[in-house]
Amino acid sequence: MRAATPAGRKFIIADPSVCIGCKTCMAACLMRHDAPGDVAVPRLTLVTTRTISAPVGCHHCAEAPCVDACPTGCLFSDDEHVGVHPEKCIGCRNCVLACPYGAVEIVTEKLPPEPEPTPEEAAAADAAAKDDKSAKGARARARAKKRKRTRSTVVKCDLCTGCAGGPACAKACPTDALRLIDADFMERARQSKRKAAARATASFASMKLNASLDEGE
Repeated sequence: MRAATPAGRKFIIADPSVCIGCKTCMAACLMRHDAPGDVAVPRLTLVTTRTISAPVGCHHCAEAPCVDACPTGCLFSDDEHVGVHPEKCIGCRNCVLACPYGAVEIVTEKLPPEPEPTPEEAAAADAAAKDDKSAKGARARARAKKRKRTRSTVVKCDLCTGCAGGPACAKACPTDALRLIDADFMERARQSKRKAAARATASFASMKLNASLDEGE
């Protein structure tokens, strides 16, 4: 049995019928995340074909495959969204493979190199290794690894949580092609569909089901 979608769950959807492919949403997303400690890349991607264009991002699934695939708890699901603990990411890319929307990305950043050992520390290490060539080689590889340090971080839509004004992409879209879907929106959509169904039922009930027979009488 599938879990019900939490009442507070939110996500962004795009309306291809009004999207003009301007990429303003991507620029706004990048600017929102261009901050110290964050990763300055857009969390949604514009997909274009010959007939339509629409940005695609995380749907914050109730049963998120990316969360199930993550071995470290980096990705988590709460009542509002699918979030990220970036410090727990090991760059395994299981989440990238699991996401059905292609909305999860692993970004690898270069980190500042660690400081080189002082002459005293280097001399002490050399003395300890003596003439052991394998030990010297291991130290050299370790120093090279420190000089080329990197960090992998999972990147996906976070709904601009904690930011005033809500998701930057929806706020910046010039044609209102992006919408923040929440419990209120879903309820309004359900009510609209029920009314449409009721009107259709009323119209159907007023039809002559055997019009051809009635005409022959």
